[in-house]
Amino acid sequence: MGMLGQQGQEKALLGMTVAIFVAIVCWFAFGNQLNGGANILFGSVSNIVTGLVQMEFYLYAIVMLIGTIVVTQGIRYFIGFVPLWTLLVYCPIAYLIWNDQGWLRQMGTLDFSGGIVVHLTAGLTSLVLARKVQPINDPIRENDFRTNYAATLMIMIGWFGFNLAPAGHFNQLANQVLVNTLGAVIGAMIGWMLFTRLVAKRIETDDLLNGIICGLVTSTCLVGYVRPLEIGLVTFVAGIACPTVINKMNQSVTFYDAVDSFAMNAIGGLVGVGGLMLIKFGGIFSQPEETSRFILAESLAVIIAIIVTVIGTMIAHQTGLLFSQKLLLKFKFQGESTNE
Repeated sequence: MGMLGQQGQEKALLGMTVAIFVAIVCWFAFGNQLNGGANILFGSVSNIVTGLVQMEFYLYAIVMLIGTIVVTQGIRYFIGFVPLWTLLVYCPIAYLIWNDQGWLRQMGTLDFSGGIVVHLTAGLTSLVLARKVQPINDPIRENDFRTNYAATLMIMIGWFGFNLAPAGHFNQLANQVLVNTLGAVIGAMIGWMLFTRLVAKRIETDDLLNGIICGLVTSTCLVGYVRPLEIGLVTFVAGIACPTVINKMNQSVTFYDAVDSFAMNAIGGLVGVGGLMLIKFGGIFSQPEETSRFILAESLAVIIAIIVTVIGTMIAHQTGLLFSQKLLLKFKFQGESTNE
């Protein structure tokens, strides 16, 4: 956002703020209940805390997918898009995988802190929306590496809480998650910088920062189930896969993803899921039935997430356009141009 010109920054900040506000209202109104939680407004303290933690995961998905279109769509679009996306995409997937009564959860699907529920859905949504986006004409300002460095540092600190949340409290699992999160960051940083050095013949600060984010994203599916060396190897692969896809996307005339959400979230999430499946496959000889059941459940979860996300996003997108072009045509918000 800091690289945008003045007009682009104002519109992006307004659109993102409205989208987050609408998302919070949706979560309090129906999102947490559809996810299998209690009513946040009238629940006990423990239910409220659980609901707010779940909202943390949900809002991350919203912020990343909205980043793809925040400069090209008006706030009326987000008023229509966000509720439908929440209802049709996020809540069903979160319930199926994370709720104890969820079908995929009961089958044995594992997704510790959102590799499928959060990152795959957000990344695929960005891919669907990116087909409708054209590059902006607003002048791009020079990248400020100091701002990016500070922002990435804050994200990394917050991500420890993001990954620790499913552990519930500080215990042996929490210790494992902390160490694995660090291992994930290191593995992805090495992979990303190695890729950049081999392809572009140089390494810049942004490569280091992108590697950190890549490692954090990739860690989410498996961070509570594997050992540090294993997660480091998985994120090393992600550190090569994600920039490869980013380069391809940047050369595309069909897609424009300003925040690289698809390459970071969807590809990073998929590499994490694939890595977990590969690690668990090592038990095929000692526990063939259990291992086979897990591989089937995890594969099915990915397939269902892809189908639900693509269809739900297309419906939500059309609804957003309807709000933007038809239903609220008479309303004019500050920061929006007349043709939005």
